[in-house]
Amino acid sequence: MRRVPFYELASSKGSIRLFNRKVYMIRGFFAVENETGKLKRLSDIYYQIRTVKNQQGLVIAKRKSQGKELLTTATYFSSRLA
Repeated sequence: MRRVPFYELASSKGSIRLFNRKVYMIRGFFAVENETGKLKRLSDIYYQIRTVKNQQGLVIAKRKSQGKELLTTATYFSSRLA
């Protein structure tokens, strides 16, 4: 598992869930909140991200707790090979 920089998330085109349980869809370097449609820069919420899912809904990165690094999962590597 390795650290995931925020600029790499921009290419995942999936969704992210924050520690406060809000869900955002990734749109380039921005994230759109599902409920309100508010736009936020990915760099502004990067350290609040708990889970990252790809377009197929597979978890590709996860942060165990706030203050820890956002790390790839085994699914990340298998989705890259497919």
